[in-house]
Amino acid sequence: MRPKATTHLLGWFAAGLLSLGLATVSMAQETEPSEVMKSFLDSPTQQPATAGAHRQKNDPHVNLSAQKMAQVALQHLDESRPQLAFETLNSAIGKYPDNAMLLSLRASLFLQNQQTSMALADLNRAIDLNPHDPVLYTNRAQALRQFGRNDDARRDLDEAIKLEPEFVAAHFNRGSLYYEAAKFDLALDDFNRCVELEPDVPAGYFNRASTFDALGERERAISDLQHFLTLEPEASWAQIAKDMLKQWDPAQS
Repeated sequence: MRPKATTHLLGWFAAGLLSLGLATVSMAQETEPSEVMKSFLDSPTQQPATAGAHRQKNDPHVNLSAQKMAQVALQHLDESRPQLAFETLNSAIGKYPDNAMLLSLRASLFLQNQQTSMALADLNRAIDLNPHDPVLYTNRAQALRQFGRNDDARRDLDEAIKLEPEFVAAHFNRGSLYYEAAKFDLALDDFNRCVELEPDVPAGYFNRASTFDALGERERAISDLQHFLTLEPEASWAQIAKDMLKQWDPAQS
C-alpha cells in the first residue's frame, strides 16, 4: 500500500539514495546557483521576469487551479524546460501561497539545484500547512541531511513512518541514516521492510547487502548483491556491485 500523499515525490530522491547505504558518504553542500536558478533568484520578489507568454499580464495560466499549475510545471520539466517550471511554480505560489503541494514541488526543484536553505523554507511551510503528509517529512529529511542534521532528519522519517508505516522511501532513507550511524541492526530492520514491501525494487537489496556485510553475514550479503544484479544487470550501480562481489567472493572473479 502506497501513502495517499497529496504532494509530489520527485525522482531525484530515489535516484540519489543508493549511495547512502555505503560506508562513506560525502555530505552535500550548498553551491552557487545554476544559470537556471540565477535568473529565477535575481528578482527580490521572485516574480517571473522573462519575456513572452509568461509575463504577468499575459500569463496563460492566470485562471488555472493550483493542481493544474502543478501539472503545467511538471510538463515543463518533462520537456527539459526547468526555467519555465520554476516560473510556473513561483507564479502559482504567488496566487496560492497556502498550497502545500506547490511548495513541495518547488522545494524539490531547489534541492535539485542544491539550494537547500530555500528548499527547507518551502518544506517547513508546507508541513505547517499539511502536517499529515508523509512525503513532506521524507523530503524535508533530505534537506536536513544535507546540512548534517541527521538526528532531525531521522525524526522526520520517524514521523513519516508513523503516518504511513508502509512508505518505502521513508524506511529506505531511515535505514541509510542508521547505517551511517553504525546502527546496523536498526538499518537492517528498515531495509528488510523495503524488500518486503517492494521486492522488485533493486535498491533495497543493494543497501541490505552492505548492512549484512557490516553485521558479518557475508553469505547473505553476497546473495543480496547477486539478486540486485538479476534485477538491474545494466544499472549504473551494477559495476559497483560486481566489484563488491569480487572482493567478497573471489570465486566471482
